[in-house]
Amino acid sequence: MNRKSKRWSAGLMAVAVSTSILAGCSTNNGGNADPSNQPSNQPANPATEAPKGDPITLRIELFDRNNTPTGAPPITDNFMTKYVQENFGDPNNIKVEFVTVPRSQEVEKLNVLMAAGQAPDLVYTYDTPTVQKYVKDGGLTDLGPLLDQYGQNLKAVLGDTVLNYGKFDGVQYAIPARRVLLPESTTFIRQDWLDELGLPIPKTTDEFYQTLKAFKEKKPGKSGDKVIPYSHIDPFHNKPLQYSFWEWDKITDADLYATPDWLLPGNKEAFRFLNKLYNEGLIDPDFPLSMNKDEQKYQKDLINGIVGAATANTNEPVYQGYLAEVYKADANAKLVPIDPFTTPDGKTPKALYSPNGLYMFVPKSSKNAEAVVKYLDWMAVPENFIALQNGTEGKTYEMVDGVPQVLDNEEAKQTLYNYPDYAIILNGKLVSTTDESLNIAANASDPKHKEFTIASIELGSKDGVIKPSVTTPIQAEIKYATTLKEKTDEIFVKVITAKPEDFDKLYDKEVNDYMKIGGQEVMDEKRQAFEAAK
Repeated sequence: MNRKSKRWSAGLMAVAVSTSILAGCSTNNGGNADPSNQPSNQPANPATEAPKGDPITLRIELFDRNNTPTGAPPITDNFMTKYVQENFGDPNNIKVEFVTVPRSQEVEKLNVLMAAGQAPDLVYTYDTPTVQKYVKDGGLTDLGPLLDQYGQNLKAVLGDTVLNYGKFDGVQYAIPARRVLLPESTTFIRQDWLDELGLPIPKTTDEFYQTLKAFKEKKPGKSGDKVIPYSHIDPFHNKPLQYSFWEWDKITDADLYATPDWLLPGNKEAFRFLNKLYNEGLIDPDFPLSMNKDEQKYQKDLINGIVGAATANTNEPVYQGYLAEVYKADANAKLVPIDPFTTPDGKTPKALYSPNGLYMFVPKSSKNAEAVVKYLDWMAVPENFIALQNGTEGKTYEMVDGVPQVLDNEEAKQTLYNYPDYAIILNGKLVSTTDESLNIAANASDPKHKEFTIASIELGSKDGVIKPSVTTPIQAEIKYATTLKEKTDEIFVKVITAKPEDFDKLYDKEVNDYMKIGGQEVMDEKRQAFEAAK
């Protein structure tokens, strides 16, 4: 068993992976990776002589985010899929077929496919309880022996720390992706609105509140009566605000791992504050719609110039392209990252990801586990993951000081908008095996928004917290994960939208119900597992 403890980070040390694990990774791409790390006994790519006989069909899951730019080719037949076929599939006598799954319904869809024995050969999810359920049901392939035989490039890129997150009861049932950058989310604000109203950047929670009130009253920019001072309200992006209210001196590592957020000291006050914002008209009144039906609403409102501040995935406005759309819609607009949610002692705690990203695995029903591991190992060669993350040198990016810099042209926009869904072994762009600053620069590769990106990463990691983890599967969590997730969303909406005079009674009742429908069992089992892991 393995237990990982929470930690606080200050500055950029927490945002980049330790790239020394890449030593041994090879390349024949001329300048796309550090040649000093090429091993003498490992070819850069798998064998390129096609095996004889009929080709096998390798089916690979692909998220459909419903965000393909106008005029771009379909996500199953574009530069990325052709690169995979021509550089991996053809040399290995494999026909690669991408199977789309709606991103917003990926767990539900995957459960249906797995239950019917129709899942692709390579599937993935970010949801740990879902993987644990498949392990418990005996539905996954042990990838350990295949990884040892065919995965040397992959093992070098990921390293033991990341790979251990894919072991359950000591068996390598999943191969986790590696997160290059660890911050989850960063808050940003309309600097031009602040300038118009003569306001400074808010640096405390109260200053942020006063700023939202000014936005509501003065209606800066082109917002008018539709102004939404603070948007993108949901359980994930609420964490920086939520964490700033927690009483950290009363929270142990065991609490942080096992106790539901609803019960942690200070959490109730965080939601009382959100309830206040809602009842004063300072947050999007339609935030439940964004949570459940229209995930793009917040982006549309931001582009339309009616959102003053929001908390998003770190650097998301850049890599999803909507920061450029904001500036295109309003030449005076300026968004800047901020870090306003403060504890009484002046810290700004916020969640960091664990070093692993999504879980990749092979259903027991698949006959192509060997081809899956070979595919992921092929992807771990620098020339391949750099191509899948950046496209074609000279067409969609150019190398500047050893870093791929995405070009500002239509081809790049229509090629790279969903690159993480193809370079699935990495969450975040990776370049160097020796210099972490180059990896940060790679994720700030759009020169027009480099300042935004660097600030977003830096502030998103400041005082960051990684929750402890235990590798033992939690059976109660597997059993109740879906029910408790739905209840969490329900409580989130109910307590924020409650009348202020009903808040305390409603909060206590809903949390009590949460514990009765499985929360207590999950907490008890997680505490036992945490203590055993010591």
